[in-house]
Amino acid sequence: MEFTKHINFYELYHWAGFSKLVPDPIWGNKKIAEMYLQKYWLPEQEYLSVWKPIQDKIFVQGKNLPDLIYHSIFDMMALKGGCLFLEEDFKQLQRTMQEVEEEYFVIIQHSQDFTEGEPMFRMKFPVNITWEELTSGNYISAVLLEMSYNNYLVFGSKGNWGKYSANDFENPVDIIGFKPELAHIFQKYFSQPKEEQEEIREWLPQEYKELIK
Repeated sequence: MEFTKHINFYELYHWAGFSKLVPDPIWGNKKIAEMYLQKYWLPEQEYLSVWKPIQDKIFVQGKNLPDLIYHSIFDMMALKGGCLFLEEDFKQLQRTMQEVEEEYFVIIQHSQDFTEGEPMFRMKFPVNITWEELTSGNYISAVLLEMSYNNYLVFGSKGNWGKYSANDFENPVDIIGFKPELAHIFQKYFSQPKEEQEEIREWLPQEYKELIK
């Protein structure tokens, strides 16, 4: 199985104490972790043949902040980050995905210097998944959703939007990219107070400041 290393590596993860979803006393249930990965793991063959070409139309291959990570046809907005999803921001994105009529979304982990040797996540979920189900994988879903230093790409099959979760950046941010015709949808579900917009904008590299108004 492609995810065997995940099951074994994260069972005794030395950073396990970060989790609010799975406290120490119940961390390490391998049966639950394996069942979760059997349901939601994205096989390499499907990733390469179906999802990687979509990814490369949205994100500039191999780039991380401070570089521009979206192709120039995409508009962007910036949000406070820190982990892949909290319940509220997942539900905001879920409502957005439903409105743009996505059926599935994928999560692809970006490797970083400190993750060398760690197994990388590659997951596929139905858009209508509940928060309870998304978080039901014991230590696997805890690491995926809560680990505060991991970077991820999130996108659907339409190829017209994406989320870059830059949790390892100096000030953790989520950069959401979308084609201009979807701007009203993303602005509706991810509205921000002006003060928060200005605060986040100060965190961004100069190229982003010029593009995110």
